Amino acid sequence: MGRPIVPKEMALLLDAANSRHMLSYLVIAMNTLARPAAVLDLRGVQFDETHNRVDLNPPGRRQNKKHRPILAVGPSLKPWLQTVSDPRQHYVSYGSRPVKSITTAWQLLLQEAGLDDRVTPYSIRHGMAREMRKRKVPGDQISIFLGHLPKGSDATTSIYAPYDPDYCSEALAAIEDVMVDIRKYLKRANIDQPVIDAAALAKSIGSKFKRGVGDSKREEIRFLILSGLPHKEVVKRAGVSSGTVSTVRREIRDVIPLYRNSESGICVPFACHRVASSDDDGAQAIERTGGPGRTRTCDLTVMSGQL
Repeated sequence: MGRPIVPKEMALLLDAANSRHMLSYLVIAMNTLARPAAVLDLRGVQFDETHNRVDLNPPGRRQNKKHRPILAVGPSLKPWLQTVSDPRQHYVSYGSRPVKSITTAWQLLLQEAGLDDRVTPYSIRHGMAREMRKRKVPGDQISIFLGHLPKGSDATTSIYAPYDPDYCSEALAAIEDVMVDIRKYLKRANIDQPVIDAAALAKSIGSKFKRGVGDSKREEIRFLILSGLPHKEVVKRAGVSSGTVSTVRREIRDVIPLYRNSESGICVPFACHRVASSDDDGAQAIERTGGPGRTRTCDLTVMSGQL
């Protein structure tokens, strides 16, 4: 089921994530200790912002031996859960459609992070549990996060106990402590700003190149890129060449992590929110091959290496 990993290795995974959905997956997994399937199932309806709780058991799913608990939401996770307002939308999605498998994406992530094959999606869950034990979190709180109901617990307790203000407070504090450690090792990923103000960021980024279009046009191009528009749409709306847009994209990437967008349902660099307009609940795999070692996106842009 995968060896436990330490905060430094978790940071390597976050830095290696070159897509919005994988970054979301990792942040949620690290803050909930949820099984991979529970992370992929998570939708907006499961986040209770009023009480600051997330129910890992989606509506309609019957609890079984792999219990999915209601958990308190910490400061590192809350901004990510606030990025979805449509109750139907999945947090881990590609093109506004739920991702049903991360198998291939995980292997690419391991290669980029330089980690061995013993690291699996379950390694995050096991690693976080071990970090909780190191921080002396009571065993019953660890069990709750892992979906192992403590002895004597019943269904009623598992439903109402999470709304106690001190519910799993020591476990939550330990998770935040681990997230502090992870931040110390991060070199690329920004896990504190899942929602960006595209207009403000477009104004704040300077330009090294004075030739070509003027400052106002560069700011417009930055805004379009940061708003999550695909490359060809930015070219069309700004009325400039593809090369100019690529140059501005490189300037942004020198300042912040920037993920190449291929369709308006995915935003860059982090999680600009767009409410899904489709009623289609069908899932799709995220991998679309475009030749050896490459991924062809929906707008036929071939992505390879750094995005």
